[in-house]
Amino acid sequence: MAGEDAAESRRKHLLNLICEVKARLDGKVDSLSFPIPQFIVIGKQSVGKSRLIEALAGETFNFVSGTLGSRRPTVLEFRNVPGLSPSRWSVFDENLKRWSSYPVQEVMQIVGSAHEACGQNVSELPIRVKVEGEDCTDLGLVDLPGFRTYAKDDAMQALAKKIDTLVFKFMNDENNIMLCVEEAGDAANLATLGKAKQVDPTYKRTILVRNKLDKYYNDLTPENVNKWLEGYGDLPQHLARFAVSLPHWTGDAMPKPFGEMRKECSERDIETLASKKASSRYKMTIGFQNFRNFMEIKIQQLFADALAPMLTRLKNMQEEHEKKLQVIRQEMETINEDNILHATRSAGITFAQSFVFLMEGALSSEHNRCTLEEELRAFHKYCAKSESLKEDELMPTSFEDLDSYIAYLRDTVKLPAMDVQLNGGAQFRRLMYEVEVFTRFAGLGKKLEPVDVIQARGSGLRECTWQDVITQLMMQTAPTRMRTKTKYVGERLKFFFAEQKEATVEFMLGLQGSPEEHMYSRRIPKEAQVIERNDTMKRCIFQAFDDACDRHKSRFMQMWCDFMDSMFQSPLMLLKSGSMPSIGDDFDEEKAPTFETTKARIEKERRGRGTLQSALREKVKQIPDDDVKANDSVKMVERIIEQTFAVIRSVVADHMQLYSESFFLLPMLRRLEGVMAQMELQEDDKISYRARKSVLEDERKISQGMLTDLNYCVEAVQRFKVTYGGGQ
Repeated sequence: MAGEDAAESRRKHLLNLICEVKARLDGKVDSLSFPIPQFIVIGKQSVGKSRLIEALAGETFNFVSGTLGSRRPTVLEFRNVPGLSPSRWSVFDENLKRWSSYPVQEVMQIVGSAHEACGQNVSELPIRVKVEGEDCTDLGLVDLPGFRTYAKDDAMQALAKKIDTLVFKFMNDENNIMLCVEEAGDAANLATLGKAKQVDPTYKRTILVRNKLDKYYNDLTPENVNKWLEGYGDLPQHLARFAVSLPHWTGDAMPKPFGEMRKECSERDIETLASKKASSRYKMTIGFQNFRNFMEIKIQQLFADALAPMLTRLKNMQEEHEKKLQVIRQEMETINEDNILHATRSAGITFAQSFVFLMEGALSSEHNRCTLEEELRAFHKYCAKSESLKEDELMPTSFEDLDSYIAYLRDTVKLPAMDVQLNGGAQFRRLMYEVEVFTRFAGLGKKLEPVDVIQARGSGLRECTWQDVITQLMMQTAPTRMRTKTKYVGERLKFFFAEQKEATVEFMLGLQGSPEEHMYSRRIPKEAQVIERNDTMKRCIFQAFDDACDRHKSRFMQMWCDFMDSMFQSPLMLLKSGSMPSIGDDFDEEKAPTFETTKARIEKERRGRGTLQSALREKVKQIPDDDVKANDSVKMVERIIEQTFAVIRSVVADHMQLYSESFFLLPMLRRLEGVMAQMELQEDDKISYRARKSVLEDERKISQGMLTDLNYCVEAVQRFKVTYGGGQ
């Protein structure tokens, strides 16, 4: 007897524990990620769903008044308390976080008013009711609005659809066990069971309750009773199912106490079906008492199984909210009037350091990773929106559209990592390949005419050599054509850096708990949390970053333009071949150099250095001065200009990566910390910080309240495990 009392006490404490945890955390956590099982009651209107719930409570009641029925979940907690009569009714106060007891009539008014307050709408916010009495069944369940099979007008049809959406949301939750209430009949007419099958095809969390069994007594015979109990082959063998009759009477007054009538109905069901030769293997599925026993055992098993994962989840949430509260407090300290500027600069410096790490090849950030095709399409959209480049500046003239250019890069150039999603330093390296190819498409774009040469040659009043003519003609169009390509490169670099801001923040956030954490300062993830939470600080840092990009882009463009102007103004003086020796069959690697051979090698390399220059000068000397041969002169001048431009174009393309890194990337990496250290806040930013402070105070209160609830729940579960030996 003492063992039975201990088991009963444990069961009641377990049910109360789960009920308390659900009440405290409902609406604050995602039910899909929080493993608390519960029973939900589903069914059409008028199938006896409410009477089944009354039978579990041990007395009759009616929560809903009016014609619209229930429109929100009603969470019901039933507790069996021997000797307690009449039952004690309570409603959970969401503000005080405790149960308040009321007379049953007042509870019905409170619940009815909560439903009526929804009007023609529905609400997911539940109202919680507890019933304690000697006829109660020990369990908790959620009574959901019944499916509507008839709607008289458009408003009722709209309400019916909202109810379907609400109920299906509960049905889709894997933590919910569905009590599917149907009116007794053949399995083909079980419409609600069909809906349950949509979300639970194997019926592992579905329990079928066929109600109003006594209405079908006369339809059952010794020949068909077992087939009916089996569902005529339409119900799977593993589906938990029960056939029950519940008390009903004519008139307002009950002829007997509800508990007695419930017991009589259960006994009559068993006796009647036994008299019709029902198989003994179905005995435990007949009558309310067998259903009640099954439910009490089932809910205890479910809750006991859920106790360990629930405690784990509670502890994880507790740790998460402790960290969140710590971040909130840290942010509140940083945005005090005296600390705002220092905190913003400090976070900006940490951001700049992290940007350097990302560009050096940190692999942990996955934000804004993209293939080259995705990058180019995004760049074209950016240019179209910002109008930073014209359409003819975005595409080499040889291609009809972006698709053909991308296909060329992929199929002809076979550009490395074309279809690999990259960011950071690896993406920059791929960008350099693409802009080099783009630069090599530069052309003069204009055929040289005799009149151009004649005008450049002059009237003869002053001496003008063919070398001067070539220089003058090149300066007319060549620098502009090359500047167009370098402008594209500058915009590509600026766009690339702008896309790395969020990737840098994600890298900073991802360090905590990662294998790379020990390689970097512990300040990085802390500052990242503040940046991510504080929109004003984030905006200030990103704006300083963008401003630095603009300045470095301008310097980059100016340096490139100066470099190209110097080449075009003295092309024959500045263009020289490389001095690297060619490696052929006669290259003797094993021969040790002597002083004489070294002198000979240097003389050879010096001669090779001027090979291109000498070749072009020889061609210039061959241009005829005679006016009769003007056409030949034009062709030769045009050929020399094209050759010279080709060499300059190759030099620019060959050095694109070197100059991009030297004039843009490295200055950005070296000076960004200094830029962040010199940030100044605008008055609007200071106002935003003040507004942020009040928001943080609200967040702190909410987070502190959540942490208080979690601490209570963790202590309660741990106390239960210590007292009753765990949940197994």
